[in-house]
Amino acid sequence: MAKYQIMGRPIAGSFFAECLLRDAGQDYEFIWVSNTHSKTEEFARINPLARVPVLVCPDGHQIIETLAILNHLIETFPQLAPKVGDAARDKMWEQLSVMATSLYQALHRCHHTYYYAPEEMFDAVREMAHKDAERWWDYLEGQLSPYLGGETPMAADFYLIMLTRWAPDLAAVVASRPRLRAFAAAMEVHPTVAAVKAAHAK
Repeated sequence: MAKYQIMGRPIAGSFFAECLLRDAGQDYEFIWVSNTHSKTEEFARINPLARVPVLVCPDGHQIIETLAILNHLIETFPQLAPKVGDAARDKMWEQLSVMATSLYQALHRCHHTYYYAPEEMFDAVREMAHKDAERWWDYLEGQLSPYLGGETPMAADFYLIMLTRWAPDLAAVVASRPRLRAFAAAMEVHPTVAAVKAAHAK
């Protein structure tokens, strides 16, 4: 029987896709794609943007970009998100949009500064990115109760725990944000997150 495949790297954006599939009780195959291979012509035929993750569906069609992958998984496995028509679902998409278009971008500028400026400007770009990220960490602190969707972790929470793992200094981020600190501690030992981490620790 065909199953999902995730093309990615454990520390990259494929982490949340693995979490969602595991939380939905789905078996899948993980295909490791090196940073070098993702820039080859061969991989460009799969994703012309030269980045991971790529979700390969059981019928063979492929989906690129994290929000598109997340949307597919939520629609396919509705238990991962609030019900259609529920105000909580609109809130989920608001939270995901902030994370994907704002916080993610700030963290990307911190880690991949060479995409944005010449070397002599790296420090200034990173400082501005750090200040920008602070705004979005504050926003998320106000959204947690104790998870983004309320009492139970759902799709957006797996996206957020992925982003906390990319924070250059998570201890500093959570020092003045008790809700985010409690969230990160709880999610790191969540059975789904723990299983994904364990799968790549072998």
